[in-house]
Amino acid sequence: MENLSFAQKSLYVTLLALVALMILFSVMSLKNRGMEGYNQCIQAKCELAGEEYCTKFREVNNCCLGAGGKVVFVENAYSCAFN
Repeated sequence: MENLSFAQKSLYVTLLALVALMILFSVMSLKNRGMEGYNQCIQAKCELAGEEYCTKFREVNNCCLGAGGKVVFVENAYSCAFN
């Protein structure tokens, strides 16, 4: 580490910070798995932008994929199914 230039040290520190962020986000994403995580995600979107926004396919799909489910169309509405 002593014989590295300033640019190399900066890049090394940046790389370590990115790895730490990757680990942090991976751990944070584990709490959003399953039906409970999906419901929390949809609830947050509904509170933020309203009922019409949170029932759009794109938003349901984003929450569903993040929770590890698959989007299904049931009773004229999009929902998330889990295996």
